[in-house]
Amino acid sequence: MLVWTSSPAAANDCRYNDVGEWVCDVEVGQPGTPGTPGGGGGTVPADFTPGPTSCVWDGVEGSEDPDLVSREIPCSTGDDYWSNDRQCYWSIDDPQRPAPNGKSLNVGAYYSCDPYVTNSALCGAPMNCYGFSLWLDAPPPGITRYTPAQAAGMLVRTFVLQPITIGMAPESKVHTDDPIGTAAYRRTWVGIPVWLWGGSTSESTWGPLTRTATYGGVTVTATAQVQSLTWSSGDGQTINCGVGTPFNALTMADQLAVDSPTCGFRYQRTSGSGTFTVSASTTWVVHWNGGGENGTIAMPTTASSAQVRVGELQSVNTANYGD
Repeated sequence: MLVWTSSPAAANDCRYNDVGEWVCDVEVGQPGTPGTPGGGGGTVPADFTPGPTSCVWDGVEGSEDPDLVSREIPCSTGDDYWSNDRQCYWSIDDPQRPAPNGKSLNVGAYYSCDPYVTNSALCGAPMNCYGFSLWLDAPPPGITRYTPAQAAGMLVRTFVLQPITIGMAPESKVHTDDPIGTAAYRRTWVGIPVWLWGGSTSESTWGPLTRTATYGGVTVTATAQVQSLTWSSGDGQTINCGVGTPFNALTMADQLAVDSPTCGFRYQRTSGSGTFTVSASTTWVVHWNGGGENGTIAMPTTASSAQVRVGELQSVNTANYGD
């Protein structure tokens, strides 16, 4: 079988090459409807499209050879399925080659289209006995099987990943010097430690989130887990740390302010408005296995944010005239 990719020539423009092989230029179609896997962009395999119910091989026009006369043929041979338009049997390639640039094996796959051969002795002019292989974002009509990577991609589409809830000291509250009716907010001062932690970690906000399902005849198991957590202070500071250490107000009462042992920062200045936006971005990765294969799928980040007002404490130097 010869492998061909997209060509500006007309579909199925076939000829003999310099070494006597029958080759075809193939216009690559992209069947199926684009979608969005797990919110991360890119196309996804569409629902399976039924193949034709009546399958006809066109044969060789004008030939009186019984082996070359047009006829009705079986629409499927095992996992293969006939295409009246392409005049060949579609099948999914196994093993798969690396995906083309900008494509993902978790979405599309390479498929082969092999001609109907009645008598191999007649291969050559005027009968094409060679097929081709090409990349498609969705299975061609009649093909109802996925690769393990495609099945994993379909499973991951069902994952609902959520941002963490931001835990922070200072806490959100109404302060004693606030006017009556003030809404709760976070307030700190330049140079005072800010503690950060994940306020509510669960399988959907931190992982591991594990699911098993069967798609297109392939059973796969996939596990999503937070790979990293990046905090931004809003004043240019960025830190990477784990879920952090919750601040215990009772334990820390009447003690000197200390930095979090795992995750935090200090503001070095105030902004024009005195308010900064603290954000927490979690980066996810999915590990999957099934069908004798395994792999990883990068997921989009999830993010949450909170605001904190930052002020400055002023100190006044006074003379001690007794010295």
